[in-house]
Amino acid sequence: MRIIYFDICAMVLALTVFVFLVTRRYTKGRTNRLILMLAVLIILSGLLDVYDSLYGTYVKQLPSNAPVQFVSNTLFYLIRNFTTPAYLLFLYSYFGVWHLLKNRGVHFWITVIPYAVVALSMLVNCFNHKVFYIDPEGVYHRGPYIIVIYVVALVYFAVILWITVRYRKTVRRSEFVMLLSFVVFNMTAVISQRINPGMRVEVLALALTIFMTATAIQRPEEVVDGVVGTLSQNGFFTDMRRAYGVGRPTNLLLIKITNHRALRLNLGLEIYNSALQRTGAKFVQMGKIINLYTDVYYNGRGVFAIVTEADKYEQTLDMGRLIVAYMQESFTIANLEIRLDAKICLARTPYDLQSYSSLMSFSNSFHRTIPDMDKVVLLSDILDSKDYRMKSEIDNIIKRGIEEKRFRMFYQPIYSVADDKFVSGEALIRLFDEEYGYVSPGLFIPAAENSGAIHDIGDFVLEDVIKFIRRGDFAGSGLEYIEINLSVAQCIEPGLTDKIKGLTDKYNVKPSQVNLELTETAADYDPKITDENIFRLWNMGFKFSLDDYGTGYSNIKRVVSLPFDIVKFDKSFVDEMDDPKMWIAIVNTVNMLKRMNKKILVEGVENKRTLDRFIDLGCDYIQGFYFSKPLEQADFIKFVNEHNSGRASKT
Repeated sequence: MRIIYFDICAMVLALTVFVFLVTRRYTKGRTNRLILMLAVLIILSGLLDVYDSLYGTYVKQLPSNAPVQFVSNTLFYLIRNFTTPAYLLFLYSYFGVWHLLKNRGVHFWITVIPYAVVALSMLVNCFNHKVFYIDPEGVYHRGPYIIVIYVVALVYFAVILWITVRYRKTVRRSEFVMLLSFVVFNMTAVISQRINPGMRVEVLALALTIFMTATAIQRPEEVVDGVVGTLSQNGFFTDMRRAYGVGRPTNLLLIKITNHRALRLNLGLEIYNSALQRTGAKFVQMGKIINLYTDVYYNGRGVFAIVTEADKYEQTLDMGRLIVAYMQESFTIANLEIRLDAKICLARTPYDLQSYSSLMSFSNSFHRTIPDMDKVVLLSDILDSKDYRMKSEIDNIIKRGIEEKRFRMFYQPIYSVADDKFVSGEALIRLFDEEYGYVSPGLFIPAAENSGAIHDIGDFVLEDVIKFIRRGDFAGSGLEYIEINLSVAQCIEPGLTDKIKGLTDKYNVKPSQVNLELTETAADYDPKITDENIFRLWNMGFKFSLDDYGTGYSNIKRVVSLPFDIVKFDKSFVDEMDDPKMWIAIVNTVNMLKRMNKKILVEGVENKRTLDRFIDLGCDYIQGFYFSKPLEQADFIKFVNEHNSGRASKT
């Protein structure tokens, strides 16, 4: 009975692992599937061991039962001894060195040959009965060649120990110790059972190590995305860190669903998650269709990563093309038609991305660094381009810009229709890098918002502009105020009001000389904190403009409720003014805002025809290349003085 209890405990542990993985859908990826296979092998080994143990206890040992006993014992030896090489396969997958098995080198043969010896021994044993035999009375006996089984086990234990120690630096110390427990537990069990055959603890030792592996080391909940059903971001970075640690080359497909935010907003969380699940499942299915083994990960924020073996580059590229075609088609969920917009890039690691840190950086920003194309972008094709290098190094460029004071302020004049002169200017930041030259704000502003550097940049802008307003030549120019853009991150700063008021007090600048611009996105980002900052500053005397009106999801209620003195029409209004329908929208928008007592500023005016048309419509301020491009401080003051004095002399 004690023998049965050991095996029953082993089967319960293995069944627990199996049920846990299957019910939680932690069956993605080779490593998880190998744990599942080990659990099944342990359950089968336990069942066969229990079956054999019943002879002589509940079933009489009779000559007629001998053939059945012989078959069941043979199966037990084959299955039980396959668990050790299966665990070795798990280690190859877990450490990320599976590719070492594919070249039919030493790793392949040390995995295959020992078990082949066991299988051959079992085959020969059918004829010579030298490993074990069942006597005429139906009693089990060990033969002299049983030592082969133990020698093979020791060989596998040595290989497992070698692999674990060799790649220990790719895992945490606690994981390394836990992996070593396999050798310790199972060698102890093998020796114990060799000394006392009645102590049938080998299967239990296996079950204990697999249970610990599944719950303490592999931790499926950390490597499988519970919502999408693919492998998770944590699993991706863990696996790729190991790949770099052991020098394993891979192909990496990165897919960014560029409209994921709009989808989540418009579809709702449940349908959005269903769309992600469908997409992840489709990627897995594509790999199977083209006979390509893939690890599919969901890295969050609409990013999928697909990792394949290095020698499958062309098949991986084919899969990328299938994904491009898939993204160009719509599908339906809950009677809603869904279309995914995406950017797709194929990279080879570590050739294109030579370090793990560069991989992490690239995977988080690749959609901003690769061009917009309706095809798979090959990273190797764009690596040497200046545009890619600048985009990929933008965080370092920004850091250099802050440390070396490479940011400079430019000002674009703003014309007042009623006053027939230039009354203000918009402060625009520029960055000049020693290596790359001019860096577009459209590139470094979003990057700075993502990295958090926008706070340092925003602080520089506020102080530099307010110092400029304090200058004597500004006071003599007749300019009334300067417009300063506030980023999303600045709008939700708890100390924003004290910071701005402190700067105006420091440089003795009136609040009315500062007009703060917010985009629709910034105004809606965190309404509670943003509104509090806006109203506190407004009550102090600062004025506000709503910038880029018409480019976001305009919330009319917030336009009305917040103290915006000026609403700035985005250049898209100008670009599409010849569209009759758009012109109707422009006319009605102007009338609506006028009735709200809002001033209207039109950006992007580049010719007199456009100027006259918007002046005739009743717009208050004009800004654009028709008057001037953005200018440095001295040139800006000179421009305003020349044009305003010229207009004054004409009148």
